[in-house]
Amino acid sequence: MEKIRNIAKRIAVAASTAVLPLVLLASCGQQAEQSTASTPKESGSSQAAVEEKENVGTLEVAWFPSSIKSALTTVAYDQGYFKEEGVTVNCNVIQSVADSLTALTEDKVDIVPVGITLQLQFIAEGQDLVIFGGSAQEGGAIITKPENKEQFAELSGWKGKKWASARSYTGDNIIRAKLREIGIVPEEDIEIDYLNDDTSIALAVSKGQVDVGYITADGVQTAKNFGLECGIKVGDIDPYYPCCRQTTNSRVIDEKYDALVAYHRGLIRAYKLILDDHDKAIDIMVDQTGQTKEYVEEALYGDYASRYSPSPAKQRVVDFSSYLIGEGIIKDADVSGNVNTEIFRDALDDILEEYPDDPDYLSLKEFSDKYDT
Repeated sequence: MEKIRNIAKRIAVAASTAVLPLVLLASCGQQAEQSTASTPKESGSSQAAVEEKENVGTLEVAWFPSSIKSALTTVAYDQGYFKEEGVTVNCNVIQSVADSLTALTEDKVDIVPVGITLQLQFIAEGQDLVIFGGSAQEGGAIITKPENKEQFAELSGWKGKKWASARSYTGDNIIRAKLREIGIVPEEDIEIDYLNDDTSIALAVSKGQVDVGYITADGVQTAKNFGLECGIKVGDIDPYYPCCRQTTNSRVIDEKYDALVAYHRGLIRAYKLILDDHDKAIDIMVDQTGQTKEYVEEALYGDYASRYSPSPAKQRVVDFSSYLIGEGIIKDADVSGNVNTEIFRDALDDILEEYPDDPDYLSLKEFSDKYDT
């Protein structure tokens, strides 16, 4: 819709994930195209052999094959979990989060598995978008030169300094909110250089053009390669803040509810594989994204990596929206009605019926009981 495109142009925040490459790598067993449907590998379930369920429908999913943030969707697809759970998933490779949300409003795709800031902007503008699950939460680090690490171990040391960040990053808004809480006003008490990506930020810090930088988990290895130190883990100052969510709309929920539940069962099983089988998860993501093993290992399991959880974490989404409102990024609006927790809970109940004593699934339920109310 034209309104979506105009909002995206007007608002300077592009997406909550790190800037995605303009040319996406091939995935789903085919060359990357604007719209691609394909077949997953033969099932490689990490659990005991699973009897394939009756197919309940087809979902068109926006595909970001080079993105680590969509690891749950990528792993579930690669391992054949969606097929086993009774849903056909077609990949649609799209160049940006904004374009994928436009495709969602135009009924060209059913699910967008990455992004959050732009989704909340559109929701606040009255668009029919529904967050129904999680992809990634947390994931981000403060970087500086080794000799300055102690000075920037606390946010209170930032006053009067120069900070490099990317305005599109979720963690940028977390830090700004937390600075305000201790009486430091961004852009008044701190000079901020907004750059395009993690590499540009790390380079600015290494050259001494700025004192401190914020990068996503995807950029940690790059920062280390520049000889920089990682200090504050942003998840420590705001635990479980949402990075990427699974988004759909009311039409899809009304027409394809069972398929969404089956899709979510696949995500939950991928969550378990990522928790329990690091080597396999790394191999899958290296194969699917084309990134190096070193890069994937840092982004999946490094000290500053995101947590990959399928829970919508509704409370944390609402909290994050309040940060965006406070920064003037979105209109003052109640977004809680656009977060659906029932689809995830129905899927988790199904999984727990099959695996009632599994500690990973029980832990996920405990998390959801706390944050999905």
